[in-house]
Amino acid sequence: MLLRLVGVSKRFGRDWVLKDLDFALERGEVVALLGPNGSGKTTLLRLMAGLLKPTRGRVERKEEALFLPNPPAFHRHLTAREHLLYDLAFHGRRGDWAGVLRRFALPSDLPLAAFSSGMRKRLALARLLLLRPSLWLLDEPETTLDAEGRGLLLQVLREAREGGGVVLATHDRALAGTVADRALELGGR
Repeated sequence: MLLRLVGVSKRFGRDWVLKDLDFALERGEVVALLGPNGSGKTTLLRLMAGLLKPTRGRVERKEEALFLPNPPAFHRHLTAREHLLYDLAFHGRRGDWAGVLRRFALPSDLPLAAFSSGMRKRLALARLLLLRPSLWLLDEPETTLDAEGRGLLLQVLREAREGGGVVLATHDRALAGTVADRALELGGR
């Protein structure tokens, strides 16, 4: 098992976003988080990543997790190459950053300030593919992607499940039906 939540609840002020949630993710599994805006999808991903602490309950994560926020956060003055080289150095890894940039059709030496939002999303997916964490936590990975980018996303998700597991928040039920083994529907507050 890659991840388990036991009785997880999260409150912001007086508002409970999540209450008494039990969840487990097995290796090789893709789970889609569905629900309207404000239903707790992003909060749940942040809890799974360890970026937030639950108000009650516990999150058990056995392996490395990487969280892809929506929109992805980057330094606008750095290039795609510089971002990927930094990621490799930070995580103490080596990897074919040039090959990954080619696969995602991204220029290596153009500052991210010149990238479209779809290109930034492609770079975020390239980063995950290069680092290959065991647990991929993706917040609306399909937004801003064109048809070619969505095709790359589907390929990346297939590869991600081979070595680990994926939890993705999405409003796209067709995407969830295509890639997910199961879905978790979150309700509104």
